[in-house]
Amino acid sequence: MTDVTVCDNGYFTTMRLPLLRGRFFTERELREKSNVVIVNDALVRRCFGGVDPIGKQLVINMTAPNVPTEIIGIVADAKFTDRRTEPRPATFWPHPQLPYQAMTFTVRTAVDPLSFAPLLEREVQALDKDQPISDVRTMEQSVARTVAPARFNSMLLATFAGVALLLASIGIYGVISYSVTQRTSEIGIRLALGAERGDILRLVVGSGVRLAVVGLGIGIVLSLALSRTVSSLLYETTGTDPLAFASAVAVLGLVAVVASYLSAYRASRIPPVDALRYQ
Repeated sequence: MTDVTVCDNGYFTTMRLPLLRGRFFTERELREKSNVVIVNDALVRRCFGGVDPIGKQLVINMTAPNVPTEIIGIVADAKFTDRRTEPRPATFWPHPQLPYQAMTFTVRTAVDPLSFAPLLEREVQALDKDQPISDVRTMEQSVARTVAPARFNSMLLATFAGVALLLASIGIYGVISYSVTQRTSEIGIRLALGAERGDILRLVVGSGVRLAVVGLGIGIVLSLALSRTVSSLLYETTGTDPLAFASAVAVLGLVAVVASYLSAYRASRIPPVDALRYQ
């Protein structure tokens, strides 16, 4: 299977596909059927390996009858359908050899492409007033169409991740606050025996941080184990992105520290007699 494009030499310049080997089409080949084709490097790697394909013949089921076609040039790879996958094999044909009823003009401009569109439409209408023109869009809009499913999946995944991070933060805060509350009597005893409030704060915060570190460590291990599952939903990143892991650890660690400090601060402000009676 190969991608098929019918074009002239201007297409390669416009799309910035450099010629790696061989040549482009001649003027005669662009006017007359000549049984020549230009291929991309991905097709060469798949079909020819390390053999130079220039001058060799290729039969592609796109004509009737299917006749051998000479490879005259090789251009660089490009991703035309899905930017997440490797470039696919592609062939480029001159129009006389594989005429299409519908054609697409690709134009590179130095100004806003949409502002240039009316001029192009007038030029086409001047050549043929009955020629219909449709689906005029910029390359950015074309790329946006191809990445729309991936972008939707990424937004959905980001939303779920944000909700999960929020719930995890609430859970960590609640658990640590509850654990400190359960130690209120202990804190009262320590205060009654002469412990400083700063000592209480360091003790409780340190205990909360150690608990959070253990939980974060287990969470990181489980996340790495499940990273392959979510990798297929990600675009231009991986399931083990260091920045994402660092951000999640930083947020949850900060929540644990804040929860420990606030709970310890409240408990250390309770009079020792009240704390001793706390149930």
